[in-house]
Amino acid sequence: MKLLKKSHQQGFTLLEISIALLLVGLLLGGALTINSASRQVGKADETKAQMNDIKNGLVSYLKVNKYLPCPDTNNDGVEDRKISGGVSVCKSRHGTLPYQTLVLPEVDAWGNPFYYRVNARAELSGDINDLCETASVFGLSGSRTKPSTAALCTQNGVFYCTKCSDVCGMGCDYNADPRTVDAPPYFSWHTPPKGAENPDGYKNMLIEDESGNEYENAVVAMVVSFGSNGAQTWTDCDQATLVNSAERANCDNDAAGVFKLDTAITMDDYLTWITIFDVKSAMLDVRGF
Repeated sequence: MKLLKKSHQQGFTLLEISIALLLVGLLLGGALTINSASRQVGKADETKAQMNDIKNGLVSYLKVNKYLPCPDTNNDGVEDRKISGGVSVCKSRHGTLPYQTLVLPEVDAWGNPFYYRVNARAELSGDINDLCETASVFGLSGSRTKPSTAALCTQNGVFYCTKCSDVCGMGCDYNADPRTVDAPPYFSWHTPPKGAENPDGYKNMLIEDESGNEYENAVVAMVVSFGSNGAQTWTDCDQATLVNSAERANCDNDAAGVFKLDTAITMDDYLTWITIFDVKSAMLDVRGF
């Protein structure tokens, strides 16, 4: 009779199993982290592309209609206006992007709407159709106006909204008007700011860099994606952002209209904008004046 040999095989110890599970957990955690980071990069790239499309869409709309749309205030995707004193004005200087009006995406890559802010005076009937106000970029209907100080210098052919007499003396024609109809565009090549004039004095928006230096001015329309924390930012700007941060400046609806662009690091917000100079360039392209 043969005796069975005693097996020397042994199972894994509890310590070995614990170490193996720990290693598997670390590998899975690393893979999930990499996958999550990859998704965030993909969403960032998608949103950057959307912002480029939005700027092009705004410029295209301007070329066709000769005015820019107002913000959407009731989230139906259509610009919102009201009639005030026989003039069509924006219901609000801020809201969401009127994506239906512009035929553009409704939300960013994180599923949140785009913030849209325009020149503050576009809310005012006395400014939105005024030749010498930047808000006239949003003028749609009603009587056009110009200030009594506006005049054409007959000596140099330049139209001045103010201070014509300082340059031209007695050669100022106060009856001259670069616009002849009550229809868009209510602005013209002569609409300030131009040259060395202060662009922010017309309630245009300003963009600063991370050091507080002026990055861009004369902004008449601003679009912002609040990025990965967009849902929280839309719910409560203060709670979702740090005090004095670039992100807080971009969602606080401040009267000054100052926005922040951090060029030193990758910021969670994504911005695109239209300046009055972009507007004039677009009109020249289509001979809109």
